[in-house]
Amino acid sequence: MDICQIAAAAGAPYVTRSSSYAPDLVDEIVAAIRYEGFSLIDMWGMCPGRYTKRNKLTPKMIDAGLEALPPFKGPVASNQRPEYGQGYCAITGQMKAPAGPAKVAARFTPPTSGRQEVLILGSAGQRIVTAGEIFCLAGMTAGWHASLKNDYPITVLRGHSVSEMVLAPEPIDYTGIDRPSVVVALADEGVGRRKQLLAQLGSETLILKAAGVNLPATGATVQEIDFKADKIKVQDWALASLGLLAKRNLVISMEMLKAALEMRFKKEILATAKELVDRVSE
Repeated sequence: MDICQIAAAAGAPYVTRSSSYAPDLVDEIVAAIRYEGFSLIDMWGMCPGRYTKRNKLTPKMIDAGLEALPPFKGPVASNQRPEYGQGYCAITGQMKAPAGPAKVAARFTPPTSGRQEVLILGSAGQRIVTAGEIFCLAGMTAGWHASLKNDYPITVLRGHSVSEMVLAPEPIDYTGIDRPSVVVALADEGVGRRKQLLAQLGSETLILKAAGVNLPATGATVQEIDFKADKIKVQDWALASLGLLAKRNLVISMEMLKAALEMRFKKEILATAKELVDRVSE
């Protein structure tokens, strides 16, 4: 396989082939580094750590092998083009400046003060990540800073799904959760990912636990919610849990939650989400 010919055929603008014993190798490396764009050097040499004494290959034999191949020495004439970064800047410099990021206006007064940490522990398919995003948007409608971290495996519709949210009136430098004020436990898979944390909690933390979910021994205050008895689909448990928090003014309020839903959803999906939240609050 001729690395140089493959690279040149793929569009590489700078390709050099050289013996690792060439006296000008340092200059070749410097030139390749200074080239404005992608560069490749194919260096031929012997491995010093394996079979050195028995290896009959010599620098002269390497030179002979190189001479039998098409030479490559620096820029490939047919592949010359502006360096990617420079070309990108030239194109974008002619484009209209994009709009700034969307802002969430502070419209409401939060029901609590100080840093608030919340965990949602579930499994794939329960829309845990979406619920975490909605929760953070709700906090932002009260002027809070928000951070969201998600933990889930690469598998599709299998395994755990965990969202960690932090809301605070000041910028959030540390996004770790040590003492959550609320934990929503919706599936054993998610609980299994945070067993050690749950075991260290005290009575100041409220755990809303779906019926049938197993918790480790914990000092937290636990309340069980039977979503199945209320005929709430498993994929709606996370949003329903946010409705329960908002109903009780725990971290977020109902007006904050509904404002977040309006930012996140449209039309039929928004109507369905609001219906679920109203149903839970009743």
